[in-house]
Amino acid sequence: MEPQLKRVSKLIHDAENEGIYSSEDPEELYLRNMFYRVGEDLDKARRYIRQVSARISSEGTISKLPDGRYGNERAYYTSGSSIEFLFRDPDGDDRWIYSSVEHNGVDYYIVVKPELSLDGLRVRVKDLPFWD
Repeated sequence: MEPQLKRVSKLIHDAENEGIYSSEDPEELYLRNMFYRVGEDLDKARRYIRQVSARISSEGTISKLPDGRYGNERAYYTSGSSIEFLFRDPDGDDRWIYSSVEHNGVDYYIVVKPELSLDGLRVRVKDLPFWD
């Protein structure tokens, strides 16, 4: 599926770069904007597919480092970093969750679980292929 998404995304980007939309026609500008959004969503879907299918290269806990960021010998997390972490839900089931890390002016947090401490968190790192 990822190769097909890549092909459609490329067609949308090529149409944008070839200037096929008239800047004087409101309907064509609308279509241009909508196809741009579709292209962005296709790229996001490709990233998720790559994330799901990537090989796990390491797994371990992270802690707060002297520079205030979080990491371990294999990974280093700062604003904008992707992260996969093990979370125990209220029913007691463990599950891996994909998110990103941001900073709130005081400390780093996980976007989908801002109340969760990163210190001592179990994470895994995946070998993602280069984006093409």
